[in-house]
Amino acid sequence: MRLSPIAATLLAVGNAAFAKPVQSRDAAAKYCDASTSICYSEYINPEKIAYRFAIPENATSGNFDVLLQIVAPKTVGWAGLAWGGVMVNNPLLVAWPYQTNVIASSRKASARTYPQVSTDVSYKVLAGSGANATHWTLNALAKGASAWGTTKLDPKSTAVPFAYAQSASPPTNPADVASRFSIHQSRGKWSHDLASGRIANFGSAVEQLSKTEAK
Repeated sequence: MRLSPIAATLLAVGNAAFAKPVQSRDAAAKYCDASTSICYSEYINPEKIAYRFAIPENATSGNFDVLLQIVAPKTVGWAGLAWGGVMVNNPLLVAWPYQTNVIASSRKASARTYPQVSTDVSYKVLAGSGANATHWTLNALAKGASAWGTTKLDPKSTAVPFAYAQSASPPTNPADVASRFSIHQSRGKWSHDLASGRIANFGSAVEQLSKTEAK
């Protein structure tokens, strides 16, 4: 499937301010985006890719949407996220820049093989996503990522398992959400403080980021 410039997973933001480049951090911390005032719980890996999560304050186990922000240096061709901390049988997200836009591709793998496109989790690309001369940013609303199979994410947990992967090589056809991409050059796992990502204004934050999404 090839995306058009107005597809929901492709968002141009023109001169809008993107999240700033990041410095590596071993532990999850609170981060508030200066351009939106939306606060997230944040993990920054050794490759200086930031993974940020915001969830509803009143979220219940396995039944909530997630505001996700990924900020990566321009040198990162694609960045991946594994919900649940392992690749196999867990929802996957692979994101990459395309021109001044960012693609969010939902994937899955039933074995340690190449991840296929999946509809199990949807990622709605939101305002503030884009690429510039130093880094690229994905703002997305994830639906279906808090529960799969017998797994339910606990919104009150301070140790939710996640995994990341990345490569400097861009996908073979970056305009296409179903594009193939190279094997990762590095990967890792972390335990995330999801509880610190709970925000009272989750609904209005989603509305704020949805107002200028691509139509």
